[in-house]
Amino acid sequence: MSELVPYAVHYLLDGVRQHFFKLAEQFSDVDAIHSASAHAYPHGDQKIAAHATLEVARLKAQQLGITHIRWNEAI
Repeated sequence: MSELVPYAVHYLLDGVRQHFFKLAEQFSDVDAIHSASAHAYPHGDQKIAAHATLEVARLKAQQLGITHIRWNEAI
């Protein structure tokens, strides 16, 4: 049985600090970028595909004004 782990995601949206928490079984840099785009644009079509490569996800995030994305386990 898999266990959900809380993760904290931090990023800048047009230079303004943002953060949120997400529960997941596992997490990666692409997951953080995808989640940050969904957090920044919850009602738009600006989300980054969860299956994108890291390079593509970073490029798309920069185009959306999402930068300095970092994440950590929130224990």
